[in-house]
Amino acid sequence: MAGLLFKLGVSLILAAGVLYQTFLKDFLFINVGVGRHLQPISDFPAYQCRRIEDPVLQACEDMWLSESTRQLFLACSDPLSRTQWMPNIGRFNASGRALDDAVIVMSIDSPQHSSYLYRILDAPGDLHLTGLTGVDSPQGINLFLINAKPSVDPSTGELVDNTVVGANQTIERFVLAPPHASELKPVQSFSHERIRTPNRVAAMGKNAFYFSNDHGAHKLGLQHHLSPLLGTGEVGYCTSAKGCRTVASGLKFPNGLIRDPRNGYIYVPSSADGTITVFRPLPDYGLEVVDVIKTPYPLDNLSQDSNGDIWAAAFPKMMPTLSAFNNPLGPTPPSTILRIRRKVDGSGWECEKVLEDAEGAVLPATTTAIHDAKTGRIFMSGIFSPFITVCEKTTT
Repeated sequence: MAGLLFKLGVSLILAAGVLYQTFLKDFLFINVGVGRHLQPISDFPAYQCRRIEDPVLQACEDMWLSESTRQLFLACSDPLSRTQWMPNIGRFNASGRALDDAVIVMSIDSPQHSSYLYRILDAPGDLHLTGLTGVDSPQGINLFLINAKPSVDPSTGELVDNTVVGANQTIERFVLAPPHASELKPVQSFSHERIRTPNRVAAMGKNAFYFSNDHGAHKLGLQHHLSPLLGTGEVGYCTSAKGCRTVASGLKFPNGLIRDPRNGYIYVPSSADGTITVFRPLPDYGLEVVDVIKTPYPLDNLSQDSNGDIWAAAFPKMMPTLSAFNNPLGPTPPSTILRIRRKVDGSGWECEKVLEDAEGAVLPATTTAIHDAKTGRIFMSGIFSPFITVCEKTTT
């Protein structure tokens, strides 16, 4: 009997060890932030930061900078409506969704009071915006938008129970031609069985793109909620001619991926384990892993500046962030901005904390950070934040 109990005890200890290494370690030290020391914004005197508070510039989940036109594109909504309708994190009250989501274009070389000159783009259709990216061209700008539409009855157009069927998410391609126009013209809507929980697009040009399914195939239910732990997230690939297919799987909440225009590599951040998986596209547009960059933070969207540096919005304390999501007009949770780049000797990667705001004094609950290498400014927005922030390099 004693021998049996001993063997059972050893088995339980081994199982607990596997559970800790597989799930709990990342959850406690990366997601929850156990033992993590946070710094106030005053510890980063190289930047002077200010909030831009404007009823139009709220709940801007994602941004993209057109380098050639010096225009910053923002996908904005309503903070309180985000708490009701966000299918990717299990919020399915479609009747509470915002009905005035919009793409805002900010001319970042045209200051106006404490903000910048901007315009609201006209766009046809029913848009519920999350991820956004673009492609520059002399003829016009192609924008790819994640459209988190609710499911409706096709015969009546009335809402169905989205808690049962899930959302009807699509990827929309629009063109802004000329680049300073005021209207987005629809080009193509991608609706496919492989586009299930889309987060963001990494464009390969006008007619092809990679995209992240942050919860993989699981739109709702227990598997949806457990997906970040079980690693059922995916990356898909779509073309106008051949449709969509899954090209990478086994990812833990793959978030705002990017494509490096210098080498074509795809960088996929994880919100569950703080990694950035670096993929090389294959001749058939499948993906192979060439590197994994480890950071100590849960990551949201990535961006890349004209120097080639990668900028990441990170959540230093996940629990306050989740609490703030339910009360977006209340206290702002802490935020961290990271810069990731190759070491000078090429031996690996360095991850530098550029900004952190432990008290939520000036930074939003940041989901996207854009660095304008020309001026040194950093623009930050958040999916449920009622403001955006810009930080300018100090002269000292």
